[in-house]
Amino acid sequence: MSLFVSLLCHGIYIPKNKGIPEHVILASGVHNRYWVLDVQDVTSTQSCTEKHLTITCSKTTESRETCILKDGWESTPVAVGDVVHLEGKCVSGLWTIDRDSGFLVLLPDLLISGTSIANSIRCMRRGVLGEMFKAFDGGSKQMLNGTIVHDIFQKAAMSSDFSPERIQTFAAEALRSPNYLGQMYSLKLTQADMRQEVEEYLPSLSEWANHYVHMSPQAGQKQLTLKLPSDGALSTQDATCSVTVTDYVDIEENMWCPRFGLKVKIDVTAGVRIHRRGRKPTERIVPLELKTGKESNSIEHRSQVILYTLMSSARRCDPEAGFLVYLKTGSLHPVVGNHMDRRELVKIRNSLAHHIGNSLVKVEGRSQMAPLPAIVSDKQACKYCPQKRNCALQTEYCNSIELQLKSIIFEHLSPVHLQYFSHWLLLCTLEALTMENKAGRRIIWLQTAQQREKSGGCVGNMQLAREVSVLSDGVYKHSFVRKEGDQTLTGLIVGDRIVVSDQDSVLIGLATGYVTEITISGVTCSLDKNLSKFSSNTVFRLDQDEGAGCLSTHLGNLSMLMENTPTSERLRQLIVEFRPPQFIDSLSSVLPRDAKDTVANILKDVFRRLNKPQKQAMKKVLLSKDYTLIVGIPGTGKTTTICTLVRILHACGFSVLLTSYTHSAVDNILLKLKRFKISFLRLGRAQKVHHDILPFTEESRRAEGIQTLEELEQLYTNTTFFDFFFPPKTVDHVKDTKMKSLQSVNLHFIKCHITYDAPTH
Repeated sequence: MSLFVSLLCHGIYIPKNKGIPEHVILASGVHNRYWVLDVQDVTSTQSCTEKHLTITCSKTTESRETCILKDGWESTPVAVGDVVHLEGKCVSGLWTIDRDSGFLVLLPDLLISGTSIANSIRCMRRGVLGEMFKAFDGGSKQMLNGTIVHDIFQKAAMSSDFSPERIQTFAAEALRSPNYLGQMYSLKLTQADMRQEVEEYLPSLSEWANHYVHMSPQAGQKQLTLKLPSDGALSTQDATCSVTVTDYVDIEENMWCPRFGLKVKIDVTAGVRIHRRGRKPTERIVPLELKTGKESNSIEHRSQVILYTLMSSARRCDPEAGFLVYLKTGSLHPVVGNHMDRRELVKIRNSLAHHIGNSLVKVEGRSQMAPLPAIVSDKQACKYCPQKRNCALQTEYCNSIELQLKSIIFEHLSPVHLQYFSHWLLLCTLEALTMENKAGRRIIWLQTAQQREKSGGCVGNMQLAREVSVLSDGVYKHSFVRKEGDQTLTGLIVGDRIVVSDQDSVLIGLATGYVTEITISGVTCSLDKNLSKFSSNTVFRLDQDEGAGCLSTHLGNLSMLMENTPTSERLRQLIVEFRPPQFIDSLSSVLPRDAKDTVANILKDVFRRLNKPQKQAMKKVLLSKDYTLIVGIPGTGKTTTICTLVRILHACGFSVLLTSYTHSAVDNILLKLKRFKISFLRLGRAQKVHHDILPFTEESRRAEGIQTLEELEQLYTNTTFFDFFFPPKTVDHVKDTKMKSLQSVNLHFIKCHITYDAPTH
């Protein structure tokens, strides 16, 4: 009997291998990565449904193993051609993932946030939309208050001083910080408003420290119930304990973990001591999740902490538990990370990964968006869901709740608008998929530093050369040098966004930032974390962050274009319905009387150097009520036209928003305008700005001592030229986002849309 017939008679059929794509990287061991060759639904001898996977970690597929999923794991939406990671024990080539042991992580390179998984518990659709429209949730007074209170707690923790006086100092500093002032300004809040909100929390912060920080005389008096998995069988009385915080290891600890397909940022990582009656105290390094909202101890809140414990176990000893800290009341709630809860959350994560990783389907040879998970029948949850509009815009079928959603969301939209949304959602998704397949962040953990250095985009074998210095709040200057070997540094340039990990990619995503200087043997960076806490022998790798240019901002703009607001309605008319732009009849209604002499002098100076099309373009822009498109190949005089227009608009007292696809294009114009003594404010990352323009950046101007909203408003209103860089996107989308905040500065905008140094369309 042939091998094929023998396998067939025993109910086993391994299909012909079609080959594993070249870009797929497989591995065995702790960080294993298996390719799924076959999936079979099987009924066990106990009449239970199981899913049997034929898998391989070899590109030749000669070495094959079997994975049995049961006890609920059989519902995992795994398919042939998927990459999976397995946790557990493999005995003679057989993995068993069941109720009590093991995990299967589907598409582990897709790192999903703990927040998205927690949001998916009640509604998988919300979790999927939250990953797609990441930049959608706008700011609010409550969100800003939460951020500030978090900041105060974290600074008090790292200084080991929760005294009322110190807490008040941190609060005052936060309310004067440039970052928070900018957010208050855009939300039209006052410092008095925020001070009142923040001060409600301050007594509770000191009270929490009195109860739980080990240096406090009252520490250890509060009794909690905590039973760790390693404790074994404990009576209710023995499970009673007290907890004291002995150390603060980190704040905003960033973790990227392809082993579990997760990414998290832990509010506070702390050392704690657990005291039980009649037992020796035990110590753990645990995650603390800070909450400023209602003390609900909800399943969503607890799930986040459980995921943090799972992630922490991949970086250090399993903490087995974490804690929820409710800052409004100063309460501490222990959350145990047992296997059962971790298992269920990994299963939810897998379902979420399946929907995100398979967002496109082919229908009759054409790509289209795959259906979203079903809408839950919970009217109250839908009413307050931040993804309500995006959810309704992608509704494929109708039940009673969906009909209600549609009546609210669609009453102002026509079929043309909905078609536009669907079309550009598909295009953005296709572009995101292309970018991810081309590179993406997964290269950081799939290639060694040596491998990636050969193809560019990385420098490895780096050590800290000198002490880390503080550039500003939350920004630290680091200098790295080669430990040994080739001293030539290639692959990175000044201005690159980078991710710092350890050399072996065990500690991935320790910090992110920008390259500020490169020498023959060293790299200087500004990072969002202080890495001096690591041993002097720690070896790092610096990777270009190719995953930073995602399309979430584009999707957020696309969603806002569908809002039921006058601004969005006007934009839909121009962009979607192609309403022709309108123009006024005479320049006399545009140019202020007291500016006519200045404008005349400008025109006299430049008109002799302008050709007829340039003059016509300038006039068209000045007469525009909506927009003007000026198109020309490089060298046709667009830069000169722009500079002249800005000078004229400046003379008329207008403010101008200038955007471009690249920082250098913006700075080229600013360098010309600088000669004409035109004031401007350069927005965007200082690391990307020309060195002669650095004194004009928003960061530099704010550093001059702005501490009140009035001073910030004066900076904005007294600056007659705004310059802002956006990643590649349409100018119409720029209008829909940044202009909202700029309009709050009472600026008058002349809508001048210019394709700068773009080829002829």
